[in-house]
Amino acid sequence: MNKIDKVTIMSDTFENEESGETVQGITIIIDGKLKQVMDVLINNNLNYSNYTEVVKESFFRGLNEIVTEHNGKKN
Repeated sequence: MNKIDKVTIMSDTFENEESGETVQGITIIIDGKLKQVMDVLINNNLNYSNYTEVVKESFFRGLNEIVTEHNGKKN
Protein backbone atom coordinates (compact mmCIF):
# COMPACT_ATOMS: atom_id res chain seq x y z
CA MET A 1 0.00 0.00 0.00
CA ASN A 2 1.42 3.38 -0.99
CA LYS A 3 1.58 6.21 1.49
CA ILE A 4 -1.19 8.01 -0.44
CA ASP A 5 -3.40 4.93 -0.08
CA LYS A 6 -3.05 4.89 3.72
CA VAL A 7 -6.12 5.31 5.91
CA THR A 8 -5.50 6.83 9.33
CA ILE A 9 -7.89 5.83 12.11
CA MET A 10 -7.18 6.85 15.68
CA SER A 11 -8.83 5.43 18.77
CA ASP A 12 -9.56 7.20 22.04
CA THR A 13 -11.75 6.74 25.08
CA PHE A 14 -14.36 9.17 26.32
CA GLU A 15 -16.53 9.41 29.40
CA ASN A 16 -20.28 9.79 29.06
CA GLU A 17 -21.04 12.83 31.21
CA GLU A 18 -24.47 11.56 32.26
CA SER A 19 -23.70 7.91 33.03
CA GLY A 20 -19.97 8.06 33.73
CA GLU A 21 -19.54 5.12 31.36
CA THR A 22 -16.27 4.98 29.44
CA VAL A 23 -16.80 4.47 25.70
CA GLN A 24 -14.45 4.10 22.75
CA GLY A 25 -14.41 6.69 20.00
CA ILE A 26 -12.57 6.91 16.70
CA THR A 27 -11.27 9.64 14.43
CA ILE A 28 -10.89 8.97 10.70
CA ILE A 29 -8.53 11.19 8.72
CA ILE A 30 -10.07 11.93 5.30
CA ASP A 31 -7.05 12.44 3.03
CA GLY A 32 -5.39 11.18 -0.14
CA LYS A 33 -7.23 8.59 -2.22
CA LEU A 34 -9.95 8.23 0.43
CA LYS A 35 -10.69 11.96 0.13
CA GLN A 36 -10.75 11.73 -3.67
CA VAL A 37 -13.26 8.86 -3.60
CA MET A 38 -15.45 10.60 -1.03
CA ASP A 39 -15.33 13.86 -3.00
CA VAL A 40 -16.66 12.02 -6.06
CA LEU A 41 -19.44 10.45 -3.99
CA ILE A 42 -20.41 13.80 -2.46
CA ASN A 43 -20.30 15.64 -5.79
CA ASN A 44 -22.31 12.99 -7.67
CA ASN A 45 -24.90 12.00 -5.07
CA LEU A 46 -27.59 14.26 -3.67
CA ASN A 47 -27.87 12.04 -0.55
CA TYR A 48 -24.37 12.97 0.67
CA SER A 49 -23.32 16.52 1.41
CA ASN A 50 -20.29 15.86 3.63
CA TYR A 51 -17.73 13.25 4.68
CA THR A 52 -19.62 12.35 7.86
CA GLU A 53 -22.66 11.22 5.86
CA VAL A 54 -20.50 9.08 3.55
CA VAL A 55 -18.65 7.49 6.48
CA LYS A 56 -21.90 6.81 8.35
CA GLU A 57 -23.54 5.20 5.31
CA SER A 58 -20.41 3.18 4.53
CA PHE A 59 -20.18 2.02 8.13
CA PHE A 60 -23.79 0.84 8.31
CA ARG A 61 -23.74 -0.82 4.88
CA GLY A 62 -20.48 -2.58 5.72
CA LEU A 63 -21.72 -3.65 9.14
CA ASN A 64 -24.95 -4.95 7.60
CA GLU A 65 -22.94 -6.98 5.08
CA ILE A 66 -20.77 -8.46 7.83
CA VAL A 67 -23.83 -9.40 9.92
CA THR A 68 -25.57 -10.90 6.87
CA GLU A 69 -22.45 -12.90 6.00
CA HIS A 70 -22.08 -14.09 9.61
CA ASN A 71 -25.74 -15.14 9.79
CA GLY A 72 -25.38 -17.00 6.50
CA LYS A 73 -22.49 -19.04 7.90
CA LYS A 74 -24.52 -20.01 10.99
CA ASN A 75 -27.21 -21.76 8.90
